[in-house]
Amino acid sequence: MIAVTAASAEEMSQTQHRQAASASQERSCKVAIQGPGSLEGFASVQVETSDIKHHEQFFESVLHAPVVQRMDHPQVDSLRGYCYRGVLIVVRQDLRTPRPTGWVQINFTVSNIAAVQGELEQAYRASSVYQLSEEDRAKIVRFRLKPDVMRGDRQVIRLEVAGPEGFMIGFDQDK
Repeated sequence: MIAVTAASAEEMSQTQHRQAASASQERSCKVAIQGPGSLEGFASVQVETSDIKHHEQFFESVLHAPVVQRMDHPQVDSLRGYCYRGVLIVVRQDLRTPRPTGWVQINFTVSNIAAVQGELEQAYRASSVYQLSEEDRAKIVRFRLKPDVMRGDRQVIRLEVAGPEGFMIGFDQDK
């Protein structure tokens, strides 16, 4: 009984920590949207897409990234702003001239790649994306773990989470 209670307390602590970190990251993304005033620095990443629906499924169903901006300008464009790990990522579909994303890669350094992989794969298996055919799922998300990748002069374990149209989020853990 004590072990279960301790595990539950630990899980609650981790959940509370994740929620606090998520709230803090979301605030930084909202500052990027509203404008930081006189502060200078990195604000956001914007990518173009020919199909915003695939990006919505990727960010909302698999990554569980909060939507912090949603704008639809009829017959012009659609924008979705997602806050993922404190980075504002805006996805735009030009409705007049849709363009595929091309190659966009956003990288994060993490301390526990197995935990990140487990969290993302669990979210993926629980999502509506997982119910699609293999061909349709591959258009939205693919996972790849690389155990020995060089990043400059250091060796890392790398998890690549490929999204729609060449968009990728990478996670590196130092060896």
